[in-house]
Amino acid sequence: MLRLGLRLSLRGGREALVRLVLTTVAVAVGVAVLLCVLADFHAFQTSNNRPCWECTTQAPASAAPASEALWNTSADFYQGQTIERLDVAALGPHAPVPPGISRLPGPGQYYASPALAALLRTVPRDELGARYPGTLIGTIGDRALTGPDELVIFVGYPPSELAALPGTMRVDKIAAAPGKQVWSSYFRYAFAVGVIAVLFPILILIGTATRLSAARREERFAAMRLVGATPAQIGVIASADAIVSALLGVLLGIGVFALVQPALAGAALIGTRYFADEVTPTAAGYAGMLVAVPLASAAASLMSLRRLQISPLGVSRKVTPPPPRLGRVVPLLIGIILFVAGLAITNNQSIGLPAFPGLIIIMIGLVVGGPWITAQAARLFGRITRGASSMLAARRLADNPKAAFRTVSGLVLAVFLGTIVAGLIPAVNATTATPSADALNNVLLDAFGGGGPGDVGIAPQAGARLVGQLRTFKGAAVIPVYTLPVSRPRPGKAGKGHPGQGPSGPPRADPGDLVSSGPQAGQPYDSIISCPGLRQLAAVGQCAPGVAAVKVSASNLLYSDNPTYSTQAIASASSPAVSGNFSKLALEAVLVKVNDATTLERVRTFLDTHTTQSQSAVPPKTFGEAVQIRIAYATIVQRLVYIAVALTLIVAGCSLAVVVGGGMVERKRPFTLLRVTGTSLATLYRVVLLEAILPLFSAAVVAAGVAYGISVLTVDRMAPAGTPTPTLGHVYYLTLGAGLAASLLVIFVTLPVLGRITGPRNVRFE
Repeated sequence: MLRLGLRLSLRGGREALVRLVLTTVAVAVGVAVLLCVLADFHAFQTSNNRPCWECTTQAPASAAPASEALWNTSADFYQGQTIERLDVAALGPHAPVPPGISRLPGPGQYYASPALAALLRTVPRDELGARYPGTLIGTIGDRALTGPDELVIFVGYPPSELAALPGTMRVDKIAAAPGKQVWSSYFRYAFAVGVIAVLFPILILIGTATRLSAARREERFAAMRLVGATPAQIGVIASADAIVSALLGVLLGIGVFALVQPALAGAALIGTRYFADEVTPTAAGYAGMLVAVPLASAAASLMSLRRLQISPLGVSRKVTPPPPRLGRVVPLLIGIILFVAGLAITNNQSIGLPAFPGLIIIMIGLVVGGPWITAQAARLFGRITRGASSMLAARRLADNPKAAFRTVSGLVLAVFLGTIVAGLIPAVNATTATPSADALNNVLLDAFGGGGPGDVGIAPQAGARLVGQLRTFKGAAVIPVYTLPVSRPRPGKAGKGHPGQGPSGPPRADPGDLVSSGPQAGQPYDSIISCPGLRQLAAVGQCAPGVAAVKVSASNLLYSDNPTYSTQAIASASSPAVSGNFSKLALEAVLVKVNDATTLERVRTFLDTHTTQSQSAVPPKTFGEAVQIRIAYATIVQRLVYIAVALTLIVAGCSLAVVVGGGMVERKRPFTLLRVTGTSLATLYRVVLLEAILPLFSAAVVAAGVAYGISVLTVDRMAPAGTPTPTLGHVYYLTLGAGLAASLLVIFVTLPVLGRITGPRNVRFE
């Protein structure tokens, strides 16, 4: 039987060859898409499981100095990109060496990642290179990097100089365990949702392609049953046919993936490119494709023969499958309940993860409940419309709504995911990229105090000198922020201090040196800012007319990395006015408003080289960069979902092409008889269109409604108070319309086939 099945599949005439080619191509498309998803997920996992040398911790007190090194990690920025910096000094000949280099850099030397080394060669020194003392002696290898675009630098220092910087620690071994990142599980769930969103349509495509011309094959198999073939023998023949086409499709899909893999490796899916050799499925992934896809095709083929197993005359009797029951919508309802329950227990730390299982079950419920929705839509459509086309389409959909919905289920999932993204991502970004944050995009902040008791900033003379030097930059407006004076420390009490400032920090002004007026009301004021400076930063408040300076609470503005809070107004007309001598106040921070990117990087480089790490509480960065860092995570998730939607549309379009074309070939006889008896070709065209549009429209409306409800509930539960209700903008409607139009275009392309195969000359059937 196996040899007979192979012969019928490979040498069964032109019709068998066309079916084999179409099935192979359809399976190849699905396999190539799934391999791309698995390849990117493997690269993500490999990068996420990279040994975290940045997680290295302080050595125990018992460690031998000869095997230790001094470490000081920090971050820097260049044009919105984060630069990871490690300042290091060996304490002995056996000091641990970070991965990616062969030896520690000595004083006046540094290693840079390939991407950063390229930047240092091309960018003017006063914009970047001057920040790093010494000369480049080599590049950092892949073992220390997450991707080819990562910016990392290892800078060598004399031990005595590095030991004087706060945050420096002694290490005797490099951490080798993967780092725990708060967003890793979030991206993993996003990948899981994307895989499910792509996997369903691919399985549907494979199953649909396997069932291509099922009616014609059923007639052949029924004839074999009548001459004595057993059900088991028919199953072997059908399975051989399905396995051959699926196996050829898998091999072709692997070849297609090999062609697109270089382009895939060059894509920055989650914000950074992966190394090309990591963007590949595992050996288990390839083996799974070679085994699982043919087995799935064989199972789909056997399931399509259920009617034939009733009796040898089962094909002629055409047993109508039972109508879908209301119970099919139960998984959808369960998913909605689980999602709402997950939202109820979520918090800022879990970032919505408890709701993900409910979201996945909702997607499964849409696929399971789709046939029932299609049946109800067909019944309603048949009642409210008139005409031959409507009647034929409604009766056929009601006869087998499961098969009708199967062809569009992928598009329904795309509509569901696209609606969630369209509702959630703009709302998430709106909470971060507020109008105030946008107004401060070109304002560079360097804070020196640290925001805690005793962290007083730069001494008055040094601060005045720094502000004067900053004002020499053309196109830069400098706004100093001073530490609010408090009582002097008691004699003999040690303060935190800074290098060159003495053990008790810089001298602080007595409260009597300044005169305050206006409401006090016990406000926790901690800083003083000049009103001329505030006029440069209208987004963070304004003084009353005629006031020279005011007391403000600037902790959020200076030390918070959340733009939602750090860009809120800190001053108003009721802020307490201050007058007097500012020359005795410590400089807590400087805000520099620039007019172009070149000036920005020059000012940042100047601050990096003229203030020490002991002075800067955080590396200089703009509020716009803080916004971009925050919304980058939402953008990554958005990109993942949009990619899943795009792949789903591609696969679903292939399914539509296979189903519509195959369905017209299978119904060649009844369609031809209808034309001979006087039915116009336009009527048949409308039948085919309605059969495809009705299940798509009905299920898409339900999917979009559920998705929009999910986005509203999520924003209401997790977004800050005052966040507007999600709205679906014109981009969403254009995207959705383009996807549906592409699906309809596939149907229109196949319609001419109907005219050719149902002509009067085809009234005689072989």
